[in-house]
Amino acid sequence: MTDADPSERVSSGISGLDEMLRGGFFKGTANVVSGDSGTGKTIFGTQFIVEGAKNGEKVMCIITSEESKSIVKEMKTSFGWNLEEYVEQGLLTFVDITDPSLRLQKSVEIAPSELIKSFKKLVESKIEDIQPTRIFIDSVEALFLAIESNYKLRTLIDDVFSVFRKHNVTSVITVGSMFGLDEMVEYGADSVIKLGRIIAGNNLQRSIYVMKMRGSGTINEVRVLSISDSGMAVLAQSPYLE
Repeated sequence: MTDADPSERVSSGISGLDEMLRGGFFKGTANVVSGDSGTGKTIFGTQFIVEGAKNGEKVMCIITSEESKSIVKEMKTSFGWNLEEYVEQGLLTFVDITDPSLRLQKSVEIAPSELIKSFKKLVESKIEDIQPTRIFIDSVEALFLAIESNYKLRTLIDDVFSVFRKHNVTSVITVGSMFGLDEMVEYGADSVIKLGRIIAGNNLQRSIYVMKMRGSGTINEVRVLSISDSGMAVLAQSPYLE
């Protein structure tokens, strides 16, 4: 976290989470949100950039495995967030890695490490051009799963995260729980938030906790993560209570 400003915090946009983080994310840090499929990672990241756009900040959403129109439709239908309006206002920029014009799709003709290097160059170019304050990447599995060497994987993850720190951009990066990739990505992050599901009696509860945050204390509790028509909120109660 050498390039981050330890005195400046950035709100997550999620009610109750900033309390757990003792004030929000540090500005200019790489923050990982991990969990199984369906735990709310995409909602989390979208709510983070919506918070910035609502406040007049320029934000960026980088999508690696689906088209932006899918997220736009889902978020408007589920929560009433009009992402297209932010795009029209010049506050939100989508970067679709699956777009053929970017020439960054996974291909047998492209070595995985070269794909990531191209991704890094693309992201840095976009940051320098747009100058966003927040970035959401959903998600990094498509980039890193094909890297067989753990040493090379760690190096490439650090290289990508260093771009955000270098440009003082606060980023949220999602990663799924699979094949140990999440542990490697979490290791290089400035903070890690874990999303999950817990069965307590006959109840299925969504859960959230802060696994780590460099340079700051946190509330060391597992809490209930609520998803309603207005988005995510962290409740000051344990999901283990029946």
